[in-house]
Amino acid sequence: MYYNKATAAARSFLYPFISVLLIFSFLIVGCHDDDGPEQEPPIPDYTIIVKDIQNIPEGFVFDRVEVKVTGIDWSVIQTLTFPYENGQIIMDLPTVFPAEKLQKVDRREGKGGYWTGNADDGEALVATLGDFFVFNGDKRVGRIAISNWSGKGSSAEKATLVSYQFSDRPFSLTGSDKSYDYRDCSFIRGWNMFANINPSKGSSQKVLRTTNVPESTLFWRLAESYVYN
Repeated sequence: MYYNKATAAARSFLYPFISVLLIFSFLIVGCHDDDGPEQEPPIPDYTIIVKDIQNIPEGFVFDRVEVKVTGIDWSVIQTLTFPYENGQIIMDLPTVFPAEKLQKVDRREGKGGYWTGNADDGEALVATLGDFFVFNGDKRVGRIAISNWSGKGSSAEKATLVSYQFSDRPFSLTGSDKSYDYRDCSFIRGWNMFANINPSKGSSQKVLRTTNVPESTLFWRLAESYVYN
């Protein structure tokens, strides 16, 4: 067999050169990928579990809960329905909304905004859960709520209103209006819990609006019954 030394030498030089060239090409592609726009991670799932509901009278029956998600101008974006099974309700909340249906966070630029506090990002958009109404078949029979107030007696220093709001980005609220002070009120991207906490008895302070919610003290209760025996 004929063996050309010059050809062999050329090949021995060419193979390492091609290998280096391929590695260089991969590095260039990698650099271009790194320089591209970063993709936001998906919004994490959010589930509300309702159980051990207090204040349910004997004979009171319901089989599901309905709650409306409101957005721009407090219009209804979606009505969510969840069954009451085995003594609990599992609410898997949606995490994707059309931006044009969400509500501006800051009311200072117009009446359509949700909050009266000062938002550090006035472009943030939100959706909010409304009342949790319970049904027996087609009949609305009551409303449940989450708080650390029983609904009777003094509500001083109690989280009388606890609710849930979705935000398309992080933002914080500060300041005050005639009725509310905003303090420790920072929202993350996705679903958030917030509360109205009443001042202590005899205090001249305003109701505190905050996302620093005392979750360990909260419970679900039947706040209203529309069934009269």
